Amino acid sequence: MLRIKKELIHQIEKQGEEGYPYEICGFILGEIDYENDLRTAVEVVQVENQNKERANDRFEIHPKDYLRVERYADEKGIQIIGIYHTHPDHPDRPSETDLRFAQPDMSYIIMSVKNGKASDWRSWKLEGSGFVQEEVEII
Repeated sequence: MLRIKKELIHQIEKQGEEGYPYEICGFILGEIDYENDLRTAVEVVQVENQNKERANDRFEIHPKDYLRVERYADEKGIQIIGIYHTHPDHPDRPSETDLRFAQPDMSYIIMSVKNGKASDWRSWKLEGSGFVQEEVEII
């Protein structure tokens, strides 16, 4: 399960609307309780989408951004607990590309942005060889 503050969802919505018609992406930071499969988000950090050729339907995170955000989280005593990105004019469901790069124990928020306005979003987690929708608690 993912616990996340409403203000963090609003930040992702704003970023998605500002980045439309391109996919935006970033990291979800917080704490993981592995025993209870619970991720508690305390911050989101947007990074630049490195996929310039297909930014309207793909995102790519540069390894340097990953390391920079990981260091930042370490300094704050938290960790990367997930990744978020938008699907411009597409549903908030994971694509095959999303599945190819997914890691276990992470939350994946996908937000649909339709005609420049954030609409639906869901969180997903990797289970076995596929994604399952994750329960979310807004705090």
